[in-house]
Amino acid sequence: MNDQLTLLIQLQDIDAKIRARQSEQQRIPVQITELETRSQANQAELDKTREALETAQKAKRDRDLALEEGGGKVEKLKTKSSEIKTNKEYQAILKEIETAEQENKAIEDDILKLMEKIDAAANEIKAAEKRAAEESASIQEDRKKLQEDMAAAERALRAEEQLRNELTPRIERSILAQYERLLVPTNGRVIVEARSESCSGCFMSIPPQLFVNVKRNENINFCPHCHRILYYKDAIAPKI
Repeated sequence: MNDQLTLLIQLQDIDAKIRARQSEQQRIPVQITELETRSQANQAELDKTREALETAQKAKRDRDLALEEGGGKVEKLKTKSSEIKTNKEYQAILKEIETAEQENKAIEDDILKLMEKIDAAANEIKAAEKRAAEESASIQEDRKKLQEDMAAAERALRAEEQLRNELTPRIERSILAQYERLLVPTNGRVIVEARSESCSGCFMSIPPQLFVNVKRNENINFCPHCHRILYYKDAIAPKI
Protein backbone atom coordinates (compact mmCIF):
# COMPACT_ATOMS: atom_id res chain seq x y z
CA MET A 1 0.00 0.00 0.00
CA ASN A 2 1.15 3.53 -0.75
CA ASP A 3 2.97 4.97 2.30
CA GLN A 4 1.05 8.25 2.15
CA LEU A 5 -2.25 6.40 2.01
CA THR A 6 -1.25 4.30 5.00
CA LEU A 7 -0.33 7.45 6.94
CA LEU A 8 -3.63 9.10 6.00
CA ILE A 9 -5.59 6.11 7.24
CA GLN A 10 -3.66 6.24 10.52
CA LEU A 11 -4.27 9.99 10.75
CA GLN A 12 -7.98 9.56 10.20
CA ASP A 13 -8.10 6.96 12.97
CA ILE A 14 -6.29 9.34 15.34
CA ASP A 15 -8.61 12.22 14.42
CA ALA A 16 -11.64 10.01 15.10
CA LYS A 17 -10.29 9.29 18.58
CA ILE A 18 -9.59 12.99 19.14
CA ARG A 19 -13.17 13.90 18.19
CA ALA A 20 -14.48 11.21 20.53
CA ARG A 21 -12.40 12.60 23.41
CA GLN A 22 -13.50 16.16 22.64
CA SER A 23 -17.13 15.05 22.54
CA GLU A 24 -16.67 13.35 25.89
CA GLN A 25 -15.14 16.51 27.32
CA GLN A 26 -18.21 18.46 26.18
CA ARG A 27 -20.64 15.85 27.52
CA ILE A 28 -19.19 15.46 31.02
CA PRO A 29 -19.71 19.11 32.13
CA VAL A 30 -23.35 18.83 31.02
CA GLN A 31 -23.75 15.71 33.14
CA ILE A 32 -22.14 17.46 36.10
CA THR A 33 -24.57 20.36 35.66
CA GLU A 34 -27.44 17.85 35.64
CA LEU A 35 -26.16 16.49 38.96
CA GLU A 36 -26.14 20.02 40.39
CA THR A 37 -29.71 20.47 39.19
CA ARG A 38 -30.73 17.25 40.93
CA SER A 39 -29.02 18.39 44.12
CA GLN A 40 -30.75 21.78 44.00
CA ALA A 41 -34.13 20.11 43.38
CA ASN A 42 -33.64 17.87 46.40
CA GLN A 43 -32.69 20.84 48.57
CA ALA A 44 -35.70 22.80 47.29
CA GLU A 45 -38.00 19.90 48.20
CA LEU A 46 -36.51 19.74 51.69
CA ASP A 47 -36.76 23.53 52.13
CA LYS A 48 -40.40 23.45 51.03
CA THR A 49 -41.21 20.75 53.59
CA ARG A 50 -39.44 22.66 56.36
CA GLU A 51 -41.30 25.82 55.36
CA ALA A 52 -44.60 23.93 55.62
CA LEU A 53 -43.64 22.80 59.13
CA GLU A 54 -42.69 26.33 60.19
CA THR A 55 -45.95 27.69 58.77
CA ALA A 56 -48.00 25.10 60.69
CA GLN A 57 -46.06 25.76 63.89
CA LYS A 58 -46.58 29.51 63.60
CA ALA A 59 -50.29 29.03 62.91
CA LYS A 60 -50.56 26.79 65.99
CA ARG A 61 -48.82 29.39 68.16
CA ASP A 62 -51.28 32.00 66.91
CA ARG A 63 -54.26 29.72 67.63
CA ASP A 64 -52.83 28.82 71.07
CA LEU A 65 -52.68 32.52 71.88
CA ALA A 66 -56.21 33.02 70.52
CA LEU A 67 -57.45 30.13 72.70
CA GLU A 68 -55.74 31.60 75.74
CA GLU A 69 -57.36 34.96 75.07
CA GLY A 70 -60.71 33.28 74.42
CA GLY A 71 -60.45 31.37 77.71
CA GLY A 72 -59.69 34.60 79.53
CA LYS A 73 -62.68 36.23 77.89
CA VAL A 74 -64.99 33.43 79.10
CA GLU A 75 -63.64 33.71 82.65
CA LYS A 76 -64.22 37.47 82.66
CA LEU A 77 -67.75 37.01 81.35
CA LYS A 78 -68.49 34.42 84.06
CA THR A 79 -67.13 36.74 86.72
CA LYS A 80 -69.21 39.55 85.32
CA SER A 81 -72.32 37.38 85.30
CA SER A 82 -72.25 37.16 89.10
CA GLU A 83 -72.69 40.91 89.27
CA ILE A 84 -75.73 41.05 86.97
CA LYS A 85 -78.95 42.21 88.63
CA THR A 86 -81.55 41.82 85.88
CA ASN A 87 -82.65 38.68 84.08
CA LYS A 88 -82.35 40.36 80.70
CA GLU A 89 -78.72 41.25 81.29
CA TYR A 90 -78.05 37.77 82.64
CA GLN A 91 -79.48 36.12 79.53
CA ALA A 92 -77.42 38.44 77.34
CA ILE A 93 -74.17 37.60 79.11
CA LEU A 94 -74.98 33.87 78.97
CA LYS A 95 -75.31 34.29 75.21
CA GLU A 96 -71.91 35.98 75.09
CA ILE A 97 -70.38 33.17 77.14
CA GLU A 98 -71.90 30.56 74.82
CA THR A 99 -70.61 32.36 71.72
CA ALA A 100 -67.13 32.71 73.24
CA GLU A 101 -67.05 29.02 74.18
CA GLN A 102 -68.13 28.04 70.65
CA GLU A 103 -65.34 30.19 69.27
CA ASN A 104 -62.89 28.55 71.63
CA LYS A 105 -64.11 25.12 70.54
CA ALA A 106 -63.50 26.07 66.89
CA ILE A 107 -60.01 27.23 67.84
CA GLU A 108 -59.36 23.92 69.62
CA ASP A 109 -60.43 22.08 66.46
CA ASP A 110 -58.04 24.22 64.44
CA ILE A 111 -55.23 23.45 66.87
CA LEU A 112 -55.87 19.71 66.57
CA LYS A 113 -55.74 19.93 62.78
CA LEU A 114 -52.56 21.99 62.94
CA MET A 115 -50.99 19.44 65.28
CA GLU A 116 -51.76 16.75 62.72
CA LYS A 117 -50.14 18.89 60.02
CA ILE A 118 -47.11 19.46 62.23
CA ASP A 119 -46.72 15.73 62.88
CA ALA A 120 -47.11 14.95 59.19
CA ALA A 121 -44.63 17.66 58.20
CA ALA A 122 -42.12 16.46 60.81
CA ASN A 123 -42.37 12.91 59.47
CA GLU A 124 -42.04 14.14 55.91
CA ILE A 125 -38.94 16.14 56.86
CA LYS A 126 -37.32 13.02 58.27
CA ALA A 127 -38.14 11.11 55.10
CA ALA A 128 -37.00 14.01 52.90
CA GLU A 129 -33.75 14.36 54.85
CA LYS A 130 -33.09 10.66 54.43
CA ARG A 131 -33.80 10.86 50.69
CA ALA A 132 -31.64 13.98 50.37
CA ALA A 133 -28.74 12.34 52.24
CA GLU A 134 -28.92 9.23 50.07
CA GLU A 135 -29.24 11.28 46.90
CA SER A 136 -26.40 13.56 47.98
CA ALA A 137 -24.11 10.58 48.51
CA SER A 138 -25.09 9.22 45.10
CA ILE A 139 -24.53 12.61 43.46
CA GLN A 140 -21.12 12.99 45.11
CA GLU A 141 -20.11 9.56 43.86
CA ASP A 142 -21.36 10.30 40.35
CA ARG A 143 -19.60 13.69 40.35
CA LYS A 144 -16.32 12.11 41.44
CA LYS A 145 -16.61 9.49 38.69
CA LEU A 146 -17.34 12.15 36.07
CA GLN A 147 -14.38 14.23 37.22
CA GLU A 148 -12.16 11.16 36.95
CA ASP A 149 -13.56 10.51 33.47
CA MET A 150 -12.83 14.11 32.52
CA ALA A 151 -9.22 13.80 33.66
CA ALA A 152 -8.84 10.49 31.80
CA ALA A 153 -10.34 12.00 28.63
CA GLU A 154 -7.93 14.93 28.90
CA ARG A 155 -4.92 12.61 29.22
CA ALA A 156 -6.12 10.48 26.28
CA LEU A 157 -6.71 13.59 24.17
CA ARG A 158 -3.21 14.90 24.86
CA ALA A 159 -1.76 11.52 23.92
CA GLU A 160 -3.70 11.38 20.63
CA GLU A 161 -2.73 14.96 19.80
CA GLN A 162 0.90 14.06 20.40
CA LEU A 163 0.58 11.13 18.00
CA ARG A 164 -1.02 13.44 15.44
CA ASN A 165 1.78 15.97 15.78
CA GLU A 166 4.32 13.23 15.17
CA LEU A 167 2.44 11.82 12.17
CA THR A 168 1.42 14.88 10.14
CA PRO A 169 4.98 16.01 9.20
CA ARG A 170 5.37 12.69 7.37
CA ILE A 171 2.44 13.45 5.04
CA GLU A 172 2.94 15.55 1.91
CA ARG A 173 1.70 19.09 2.43
CA SER A 174 -0.68 19.18 -0.52
CA ILE A 175 -2.27 15.87 0.44
CA LEU A 176 -2.53 16.89 4.09
CA ALA A 177 -4.10 20.21 3.05
CA GLN A 178 -6.75 18.36 1.02
CA TYR A 179 -7.40 16.07 3.97
CA GLU A 180 -7.72 19.01 6.39
CA ARG A 181 -10.16 20.83 4.06
CA LEU A 182 -12.47 17.83 3.94
CA LEU A 183 -12.19 16.81 7.59
CA VAL A 184 -15.12 18.90 8.87
CA PRO A 185 -17.46 18.72 5.81
CA THR A 186 -17.17 14.92 5.73
CA ASN A 187 -17.53 14.57 9.50
CA GLY A 188 -14.13 12.93 9.68
CA ARG A 189 -14.67 10.45 6.84
CA VAL A 190 -12.10 11.75 4.35
CA ILE A 191 -10.49 8.38 3.58
CA VAL A 192 -13.20 5.98 2.41
CA GLU A 193 -13.39 2.55 0.83
CA ALA A 194 -14.22 2.07 -2.85
CA ARG A 195 -16.71 -0.76 -3.25
CA SER A 196 -18.19 -2.17 -6.46
CA GLU A 197 -17.01 0.84 -8.47
CA SER A 198 -18.67 3.23 -6.02
CA CYS A 199 -17.43 5.67 -3.39
CA SER A 200 -18.65 4.64 0.08
CA GLY A 201 -18.55 8.29 1.13
CA CYS A 202 -20.98 9.83 -1.36
CA PHE A 203 -22.27 6.51 -2.83
CA MET A 204 -21.74 7.77 -6.36
CA SER A 205 -20.31 5.56 -9.11
CA ILE A 206 -16.69 6.07 -10.05
CA PRO A 207 -15.10 5.42 -13.50
CA PRO A 208 -14.03 1.79 -14.03
CA GLN A 209 -10.41 2.75 -14.67
CA LEU A 210 -10.31 4.80 -11.47
CA PHE A 211 -11.64 1.83 -9.57
CA VAL A 212 -8.86 -0.33 -11.06
CA ASN A 213 -6.29 2.24 -9.89
CA VAL A 214 -7.83 2.45 -6.43
CA LYS A 215 -7.72 -1.34 -6.04
CA ARG A 216 -3.94 -1.23 -6.40
CA ASN A 217 -3.61 1.10 -3.36
CA GLU A 218 -0.44 2.43 -4.99
CA ASN A 219 -1.39 6.10 -5.38
CA ILE A 220 -3.61 8.75 -3.82
CA ASN A 221 -6.90 8.69 -5.75
CA PHE A 222 -9.79 11.08 -5.24
CA CYS A 223 -13.50 10.55 -5.76
CA PRO A 224 -14.51 12.74 -8.74
CA HIS A 225 -17.76 13.66 -6.99
CA CYS A 226 -17.05 14.33 -3.29
CA HIS A 227 -13.25 14.53 -3.58
CA ARG A 228 -12.67 12.10 -0.74
CA ILE A 229 -9.53 9.98 -0.86
CA LEU A 230 -10.31 6.43 -1.93
CA TYR A 231 -8.69 3.17 -0.93
CA TYR A 232 -9.44 -0.49 -1.49
CA LYS A 233 -9.82 -2.76 1.48
CA ASP A 234 -7.25 -5.54 1.59
CA ALA A 235 -5.42 -7.56 4.23
CA ILE A 236 -3.28 -4.68 5.45
CA ALA A 237 -5.73 -1.79 5.17
CA PRO A 238 -7.98 -1.18 8.20
CA LYS A 239 -11.65 -0.59 7.61
CA ILE A 240 -12.73 3.04 8.03
